[in-house]
Amino acid sequence: MNRITLRYLTHEDKDEFFAAFHEDWENNFDFVHYWETLANREFEKYVSIAPEFARGIHIPKEHVAAALLFAFNEDGRIVGRTSIRFELNDHLLKVGGHIGYGVCPNFRRQGYATQILAESLNYVRANIKGLKKVLVTCDEGNIGSEKTIRNNGGQLENVIEVNGVKKMRFWVEL
Repeated sequence: MNRITLRYLTHEDKDEFFAAFHEDWENNFDFVHYWETLANREFEKYVSIAPEFARGIHIPKEHVAAALLFAFNEDGRIVGRTSIRFELNDHLLKVGGHIGYGVCPNFRRQGYATQILAESLNYVRANIKGLKKVLVTCDEGNIGSEKTIRNNGGQLENVIEVNGVKKMRFWVEL
């Protein structure tokens, strides 16, 4: 299995980014946070401002600082992405957690989700001091995500209903 690397996009990633962006994503999945709102669908602008989101720059007031990193396999292909939030607000405490990840549809069922979450946890350990555990959530019935979270040490705390959707809330000890 290929190993993945999490990193910010560079200008050289443009073709690969658009290939991943135009895959057949679920309607309710936001592959690229702030793509339309802050970057105005401009790749070069996104590349330049995305690293600043981790410092809380440019993001809406009700959002939290987050590292928005892309997962590249050994062949240089974007296989997914992760959103690593530096803190939780009320919404993230229920729905999104500290880490939200997605695997490109063409790369699913190849173990990438488990690797993306594992590398996201490594990022948290190295870059977010003071956290002893992180929250990762998924919809009840999403067996792939549940397995991914459990494979990375996730312990189910509870299942809550948010807007008619049951959310499983897992804590991962760091």
